[in-house]
Amino acid sequence: MTSLLSLLASGTILALAVWLLGGLVLRVAGFVLATGGLLSAAATGSLGMAGATILGCVAWLAGHWLYGFRHHYFHSPLARRVFIELLPASFDPTRRWGVPTISRGKGHWS
Repeated sequence: MTSLLSLLASGTILALAVWLLGGLVLRVAGFVLATGGLLSAAATGSLGMAGATILGCVAWLAGHWLYGFRHHYFHSPLARRVFIELLPASFDPTRRWGVPTISRGKGHWS
């Protein structure tokens, strides 16, 4: 029983850490991985580094998704554009939370 409570407490602390710090960690690590992978892929032409660049971009977007989910708005205008205009609406964590900051029409500000 003690090991079950210890496991539950560890899981709770891990979930709290991911909730509080996950967005920041993913955004910073994604930026570093994407930038480093892009520079290395440009210098060497390595397909592995091109994959690291893509993985870094996905991690950066995941960090912005988590931040948007927590705060109901995006920290970066670029992330807001990607989630609102490029990706399907089901990927937008801020939808149905209020008035959108960018209309889906002709790009006019709401």
